[in-house]
Amino acid sequence: MTEEIKRAYEALEVEPGASESELREAYLDLVKVWHPDRHQHDSDRLRKRAEQKLKDITQAYEKLRGLGQQPAEDGLFPMDFGGMWGYVDARGRTAIHPLYTAARPFREGLAAVVMVEKWGFIDTGGDFRVTPLYEECGDFHEGLAAVRWYGRWGYVDRDGLFVIQPRFQEAGPFREGRAEVRLGPRQGLLERSGDVEFHRNRLD
Repeated sequence: MTEEIKRAYEALEVEPGASESELREAYLDLVKVWHPDRHQHDSDRLRKRAEQKLKDITQAYEKLRGLGQQPAEDGLFPMDFGGMWGYVDARGRTAIHPLYTAARPFREGLAAVVMVEKWGFIDTGGDFRVTPLYEECGDFHEGLAAVRWYGRWGYVDRDGLFVIQPRFQEAGPFREGRAEVRLGPRQGLLERSGDVEFHRNRLD
């Protein structure tokens, strides 16, 4: 191991030979600490130090990603900027400014975020594709996301239109064309058509 590679591991604060997922996790954790946007109200000295640290850890991450490992999938990552959430890219640059009180990773090109105390979904450009109207939500799976509206769960598509009207007490993600739901005391598998095949139990 060269001295340069050793310093790269030290910059990311991981052990030599760390996996790609460990490198990415360490990198994103350090970005959260040293991103300059988090230090915009601090002294010039601290802001410059943050800029240099971000540069150092980004260079270290890029160097270690090339050591015969599969590169991480390009994407945007949610980051707490200190009270508000936004997104950074794989190089630690702000991609979507911190406008949200909560934010989750992108899935199927959309990410769940909270604005004005309601959940909605944005695209990678930061534009709302699903208006923030919902008390809770799941992530998109197979083109549909579970959302809770007035205390009941239903499913919307990528344009924010209800495909399955809210009527469930619980609703999971679609997998292979079906989703686990609860309607009153009964649980079952929901079809995309809206039909539910309830589980049998000892009383059936």
